[in-house]
Amino acid sequence: MDRMIDKYPNRILLEGMRFWGYTGCLDFEKKIGQEFVVDIVLFLSDLPAALTDDLTDTVHYGEVFNKVKYRVEACPFSLIEKLAQIIVSDIFTSFQVVQAVDITIRKPDAPVSGSFDAMGVSLFRERREYDV
Repeated sequence: MDRMIDKYPNRILLEGMRFWGYTGCLDFEKKIGQEFVVDIVLFLSDLPAALTDDLTDTVHYGEVFNKVKYRVEACPFSLIEKLAQIIVSDIFTSFQVVQAVDITIRKPDAPVSGSFDAMGVSLFRERREYDV
């Protein structure tokens, strides 16, 4: 973790975002839907807003929220891995200041027999992976 702090000393957190979506492999997941809980950490090497107090010098987390909401609620996939990757790509495309993204998507009511809090996936991606 020390290496990440040195590389990206600034982070913007979006935690516990809850949406109703239709991503899943089973027919009833696609038809009935289920709750998804999304956590995102945006990593930035610089964050001028800490000095300027100006919204234009940071990432507007309301805009990130709306992008995530759209993808989860309106763009069903078979796998949450794909959903997570698409959200990361959207963030990199829309917010050039973001250098890395850590995303976790959980399904609290995943169709699995047994006792659990949630099933999910986490991805970490750095912008350099998307440079052409």
